[in-house]
Amino acid sequence: MERPQSDISVDEDAVGIHIEKIQMKKSINLLHCTAILVAVTGHVSIFISPTMILANTGSVGLTLIMWIVGGFINLSLALCFTELGTMFPVSGGPYVYILNVFGPLPAFMLLWGYFLLINGPFWAFVSYGASVYILQPFFPTCRPPEIGVKILGGWILVTFVALNGVYMKYVTKVQTFLSSTKVIGLLLIVVCGVIQLVRGETDHFENIMANSKTDLGSISFAAFFSTFSYGGWQVISSLMEETKNPARDLPRAVYITFFIVMTVYILTNVAFFTVLSPTELLRSDAVAVLFMQNFYGPLTPVITILVGLCCIGVLNASIMGHSRVLFAGARNGHFPSIFGTLQTTFLTPWAAILAITFLALFLLFSGGLVLFIEYIQVFSIIMTLMVLSALLYLRRYRPEMKRPYKVNIALPIVMLVINFVMLLICVITEPTRTGMALVLFFTGVPVYLFGVIWKSKPKSFNDIMYKTTVILQKTFLLGKAE
Repeated sequence: MERPQSDISVDEDAVGIHIEKIQMKKSINLLHCTAILVAVTGHVSIFISPTMILANTGSVGLTLIMWIVGGFINLSLALCFTELGTMFPVSGGPYVYILNVFGPLPAFMLLWGYFLLINGPFWAFVSYGASVYILQPFFPTCRPPEIGVKILGGWILVTFVALNGVYMKYVTKVQTFLSSTKVIGLLLIVVCGVIQLVRGETDHFENIMANSKTDLGSISFAAFFSTFSYGGWQVISSLMEETKNPARDLPRAVYITFFIVMTVYILTNVAFFTVLSPTELLRSDAVAVLFMQNFYGPLTPVITILVGLCCIGVLNASIMGHSRVLFAGARNGHFPSIFGTLQTTFLTPWAAILAITFLALFLLFSGGLVLFIEYIQVFSIIMTLMVLSALLYLRRYRPEMKRPYKVNIALPIVMLVINFVMLLICVITEPTRTGMALVLFFTGVPVYLFGVIWKSKPKSFNDIMYKTTVILQKTFLLGKAE
């Protein structure tokens, strides 16, 4: 395989061995950005369980409205992230923004929470989901055996980790295909819905606003779940260092993605209600499968395979994006330096990818996955609040900074208020879960004091770190990244 072009120079590393300084190859264009965003935006929530929104709206009409509201909230947030992403077009995304604005401790806290509460749990969750849907056609009358699901999920995870470690050019091509499976699956459901409408199956759209809930608590929860049903787009901000023209491509990719995803998600919800009653939908944890079983049973294996491939697409995009955050943190001295290296042949952050892989495999096979998945939403809100605060700080105190893309100042202010309200909802309704997530998040303080601030560590500790670093660098041909 031909080695990608890179800027290389020889440098003496802190551990006393010669290490090449290398850079990631810019291999992501507008098509790749859009493919990644389409895959991760909303993950597979539309296929599996949109029931929480309906449960808190009470009517078909208000449910559709909330899907629209959630889409526009996420579009607004994505545009805010885009402003910062084009200002700081380097690996790391939110971590880099916070580091440049608020300094090392807040940046480390975000990095710690990202690694512990998002990366590993999410990779494990998506691998598990892909495995369930791929195996489901072979077990039409029951759930696939748990051990089989975990083994296949682990194999899927390891396979796509290996692909991401080899060559980004192939990864982005595969991602384009995997993203298409999500669109194909959604369009299949939409076409089935159109057929139902042509047949006159509109019973569930009569009195479309009937039984709508009007209390503030239910409406707030509906907005909360609709917002998180479009989540995941944050991954793209971590890939800016590998994007050919981030100032041009990122804003365009965001607009294209949300036009596609919002349109298809709303049409998919309409299609669901042409076949399923609100009562039937509320009883299902896999709405797409139930929909196809009721519409035309022989197509059920097709939709399950498409959903499984969609999960793999989300996993592939997440491996690309999440690993770059850890890579950026290590490059700035906030994680062991080995995680800030690149494999010298393929120019990919092998060490960072493998670290998250081991955590994900542990959660996948240990049974602790469900608990950690519950923390993802809480940390996502905390991260969003920190990023929006950084954007507003820069607008106020660094107005002279170059901004290739700029949003209206009202947008981050409104989004800050909305996310603060969402965090309050979490605290009030789930104090235990939210409290545990916050405890895990703030364990980053002692870790920071020990790992970053304390420079005079015992010689025995430094010797172990030195030997481990040298062995890993020689074994995997890891070079120091610029």
